[in-house]
Amino acid sequence: MYRVIGVNAAAKVLLDRPAGVTFVFVWYEGIFRWLSHFWPIRIARAESAMGTVEIRWENGHKVLNSSNGNQSFGSLHEVWVQSFEAVGLKERPIGNVLLLGLGAGSAIHIIRHDLRLRIPITVIEMDPAMVRIANEHFGLGDHRDVELMQGDAIVQVHALKERFVLVIVDLFNDLDMAMGVDTSGFAHGLRDRCAEGGMVLFNTVEYDRHSGARCDRVLSNLKKVFSSVKEFKFEGVNRVFVAQ
Repeated sequence: MYRVIGVNAAAKVLLDRPAGVTFVFVWYEGIFRWLSHFWPIRIARAESAMGTVEIRWENGHKVLNSSNGNQSFGSLHEVWVQSFEAVGLKERPIGNVLLLGLGAGSAIHIIRHDLRLRIPITVIEMDPAMVRIANEHFGLGDHRDVELMQGDAIVQVHALKERFVLVIVDLFNDLDMAMGVDTSGFAHGLRDRCAEGGMVLFNTVEYDRHSGARCDRVLSNLKKVFSSVKEFKFEGVNRVFVAQ
């Protein structure tokens, strides 16, 4: 279920009119962007697999938030910006990408818009609400050569036959990592999907003892199947593992 709420309701009414649609949309987007530097502006709510999520303008940027954290284009966006910079992604010869967990498309936006890498991207996302939000609010449909597969990435990583030069793992249920990401079977699946000379970027979050233990299990599992695993820490709680 999806509905427009709050200050954007008036914009929705105006946007439904056949004339002046583009002008009204750009005008409202500009106003919201400017006002969001003073306080967050909620645009819409949606029900997703992780519960209610909100699309907001915050500090001049449109973001997707869950109940307990950012899911795209906020602090998580910065995690991927810093991660890609840390591994020198722009200078690497990347032929194709497998993205496990879409969110609202932060990683795709960075690869295509910021780094200007015109490489094919395959996405596995289980929640149709995330796909709808990414298309309606964050321009997912504007990116070419993006293949979207709906399904459980924990399972689909074994079903795929193609190998990828870059595999990005961003699988969460709100703040918690998705069930199954800290198993040895998933680590083996990632190794099987990784091309020779390829790389896995695996985002995890440690905010308490239990989540920290799960991060440690992910690290331990990756070390058993990859010859090299490095760790980067970003935004206070994010631990990103780079496996090769």
